[in-house]
Amino acid sequence: MTVTQSPDPGFAETETHRMIRETAREVASNYDDDYWRTVTDEKRAPTEFWQDCADAGFLGTTVPEEYGGEGMGVQELVTVVEELVANGCLGAEMLFVVNVVFGAVTLTEHGSEEQKEELLRPLVEGDLKFCMALTEPNAGHNAPNMETFADQQDDGSYLINGSKQWISGVDRADKMLLVARTTPKEEVDKRTNGITLFLADPQDPNIERRELDVGIPTPEKQFELSLDDYVASEEDIIGTKEMGLYQLFDTVNPERLVGSAGAIGIGRNALDRAVEYAKDRNVFDQPIGAHQAIQHPLAESYSQLEAAKLLVQKAAWMMDNTSDPKKTSEVSNLAKLRATEAGHEATDVAVQTHGGNGFSRDYMVIELWKGSRLATVAPGSSEMMRNHIAEHTLGLPRSY
Repeated sequence: MTVTQSPDPGFAETETHRMIRETAREVASNYDDDYWRTVTDEKRAPTEFWQDCADAGFLGTTVPEEYGGEGMGVQELVTVVEELVANGCLGAEMLFVVNVVFGAVTLTEHGSEEQKEELLRPLVEGDLKFCMALTEPNAGHNAPNMETFADQQDDGSYLINGSKQWISGVDRADKMLLVARTTPKEEVDKRTNGITLFLADPQDPNIERRELDVGIPTPEKQFELSLDDYVASEEDIIGTKEMGLYQLFDTVNPERLVGSAGAIGIGRNALDRAVEYAKDRNVFDQPIGAHQAIQHPLAESYSQLEAAKLLVQKAAWMMDNTSDPKKTSEVSNLAKLRATEAGHEATDVAVQTHGGNGFSRDYMVIELWKGSRLATVAPGSSEMMRNHIAEHTLGLPRSY
């Protein structure tokens, strides 16, 4: 799919975005609720769906055309993800975060020419899977406090030791974005310095993994990793040594927006199901949707989703068109907070609308509810979004 990007879309949907949504709906129509239940219940990869996304050009949305991509931006990427999820592709946002954001976006922004030549085209074609190892048991949101350390040896190689937690899709990944300290925290003039991004092999025997028991429906499994003398070379460094945390912002902000688009999509999907149920379900000789006690929560959730969607679109536009990373980060956090809260509220309303049937997996809304709850915690909890807004937008004292 090759389309021309409009430089100033305003509030009207561009022809580009209309075509993207139409194509996403076509892809999604091939995969019903039974398919996604099977994916999550049997913990198998949604291989057919992922290949369809590759064939539609979705995996290369933000990748330059010279590497086989579409040469578009984050605006188009969030449009893809929102529409897929809104049309029933449960967990698609996580697949796009793990592969397209952690992989394609990071490599496009900071990869060496050799890394781009080797990896971007297979990523775009769906032949190469990616993941990222950042979060640690003793650090959580406090990334500069990470303990994973890459110790440079006399021959120039690095021995990397440490632990990572909540690492998505590492069991299927061919490459991994590994974040580690290369200078101890005590020796840097600023705690955010001294961190480096590495391109790692997640299947290396020196990386041990343990699957975490997670009670949410998702196509990606979660793992805890232990790195014991994992060997990396100078050529494995992505971007500039010691500046990895700053480079990671180019990954984290798109990650939040793709997650936000998924939250909008899951909310739309839940409301669509709830509205249809409210029209069809008859109690006391009339549809339950005729009652304001049912109508008003649905209308409220719809308005919240629409407002949050505008923030996501604004943040994506800023990411594609402005050079003010501080302001872009502020709006991305605003969008993430509002979208994930609105998405979860919509699923909650959908469960309530279904009554007892809302807890039956046959109706899927309980699965949407569980999936939407995760988004208010990761990536970046609602509390941390509020902390950032209070400090960096409102100018209040740092609270953490």
